[in-house]
Amino acid sequence: MPSYVITGVSKGLGYEFLRQISANPSNTVIGIVRDKPTTIKKVSEELQGRSNIHILQADILDYDALKGAVEDTAKITGGSLDYLIANAGYVSQFDAYDPIGVL
Repeated sequence: MPSYVITGVSKGLGYEFLRQISANPSNTVIGIVRDKPTTIKKVSEELQGRSNIHILQADILDYDALKGAVEDTAKITGGSLDYLIANAGYVSQFDAYDPIGVL
């Protein structure tokens, strides 16, 4: 039974990864999102009956939240993970026009 963690599953490519991978009931799929209630609502409406989907809340910039997601994932999977799909987006504050001292 393969296990997957996918970041950023609330919409777009992340949601499509979630949809397609969870279609196989032998896969355990864990989605990490910032807005858990909205994502759970969407999954329950559009992907009914897929008990292999688990949604966890964390922001990729929040170390403590990610640490909690790791612990929750370990409980779900029995301490192992087969695949990580790092899909969540991050908008960098880096600006190529900043002076070298700022960079």
